[in-house]
Amino acid sequence: MTAGGVTRLQGLAQKCELMIQRCLNCTTLLAPLMATCSSCQGSELERVPSCGIGSIVSSKVVQREAAGRDRGLVPCTIAIVELDEGPWVYTWIDGEVPAPSDCPVRVEFRPASTAEQLPVFSVRAPLPR
Repeated sequence: MTAGGVTRLQGLAQKCELMIQRCLNCTTLLAPLMATCSSCQGSELERVPSCGIGSIVSSKVVQREAAGRDRGLVPCTIAIVELDEGPWVYTWIDGEVPAPSDCPVRVEFRPASTAEQLPVFSVRAPLPR
């Protein structure tokens, strides 16, 4: 990730809302760090707020170095989340992901080290049917 991308993501966390992009040419909604529109290849994009709710498309548990004095490895879940607006974002999932993962997820904002530049989503209880 570029330094500009890191700065933009840090700014997103400070505002406490997930910003996605919209193409000014064709109004397609795009993931936060896209440089050009995937539909029309336009480069004029504007930032718009996302509702921050979506569903897990894919996830994988990986081992990651723990913060603090005990630098052992801890399991963490990385995932691709499809936002309700359509774009897919790469993220960390806070908590266990139930199988099958039909529970909605919601973005959360918390201070993060520079090593954690992905938004964090947490699993929510399934909505009543």
